[in-house]
Amino acid sequence: MKKNIGNKVALYPTPVVVIGAEVNEKVTWTLVAHVGIVAHDRILISLFSKHYINKGITESKKKSVNIVTEDWLESAAYCGSISGEKADKSNVFEYTIGENGTPVIKESKLTM
Repeated sequence: MKKNIGNKVALYPTPVVVIGAEVNEKVTWTLVAHVGIVAHDRILISLFSKHYINKGITESKKKSVNIVTEDWLESAAYCGSISGEKADKSNVFEYTIGENGTPVIKESKLTM
């Protein structure tokens, strides 16, 4: 069933992703519901300026984008419900360090 949402700049639904980065030499994760491809070499993610993970992304200019699947939705939701400043989220997912130096969730079927 199609639904006309009117004259809006919107593409819904967007994939839910977990962003990975290092802050103060420790891996952290956060859940993001607004992400999109802006160009062939650019990904846009929408993060409130006070998110803890922003410090690591700003300093290193690196992040991983891991597409969430239903299998690990509960863990992803946890990462979006508590700040990395208040809780160590480094062990929420089994991860490896990707070729650009960012933490990548091993069970993610698609990572950027």
